[in-house]
Amino acid sequence: MSFLNDNFIADFFILAIEWIYQFLREYSLTMIVVALFVRLVLLPVDVKQRANSRKMASINPEVESLRKRYANNPEQCNLRINKLYKERGISPMAGCLPMLLQLVFLLAFYGALRSIAAKETMSLVLRAAEHGAEGVQLTKWLWVHNLWQPDSGMAGVLPSASEFLTFLQTNTNTITPQTMGILQSKGLILFNEGILSVNEAAYNALCSGIIAANGLTGVNNGWFILPLLSGGAMFFQQWVSAKLNPNPAMEKQMGMMKYIYPVVSFMICLSSNTMFAIYWTFTSVYSMAVDFFFNLIYRKKEEKRTAKA
Repeated sequence: MSFLNDNFIADFFILAIEWIYQFLREYSLTMIVVALFVRLVLLPVDVKQRANSRKMASINPEVESLRKRYANNPEQCNLRINKLYKERGISPMAGCLPMLLQLVFLLAFYGALRSIAAKETMSLVLRAAEHGAEGVQLTKWLWVHNLWQPDSGMAGVLPSASEFLTFLQTNTNTITPQTMGILQSKGLILFNEGILSVNEAAYNALCSGIIAANGLTGVNNGWFILPLLSGGAMFFQQWVSAKLNPNPAMEKQMGMMKYIYPVVSFMICLSSNTMFAIYWTFTSVYSMAVDFFFNLIYRKKEEKRTAKA
């Protein structure tokens, strides 16, 4: 299933992120610029989907009336509802395309940032192993000590020995034999009867040196701020949308999902590197702002239409 996040779209994002970074020299700003570009590309499709959703909400009373009238004849009920949709220019499947495109880009972004994080982490370890930990500078961001680790109070500034072993095992396609040879010559990894393992004592000593060289003393990498912001933005987005565009049918359909989505958002940012958490949080805040803006516009139009009538 790796093809879902390791494909030509992910490769394009890697190139775009690295190219823009050359000008901005700041990964968080680069991430926001690329994310904003993607959202703007998807905006026409998003606008069409929102307009379609508003139309569906406006005829919901008529749909419910048809369902009650033809409660004993489901086939006739579906025909009548489909006819109503056609008359009003509504496509019930119009919401699927934006969601599908967003999912494709989300997975590609995840793959791209996972690849960049792997490259940066390996580069950091190699520099420390070859030239000494004293000259290695962590990529910091606001309260986060290492951008390539999660913004979490449970995550270390650098991967633990077991996490580094998993990292090596899951990136065998991108880590060159030369790199593995350097790690082995520096005593960081071992091959016993062909089985790869990490020399925990040597690796921990190297990580301690890097942390000390950056003025840190074994602290956690973050403080859960981005995961909390992401979950809060997701919840607030749904709350604002429900307030500005009340739809009892949609509210019933969402059910517990309006609470589950923020929790899922929190967990994704908690387990991902900070770069991906920045992207995810930014898109959540962006979606909330767009929801507020469009719902406000539609509400103003409906008020004018009602006033004229």
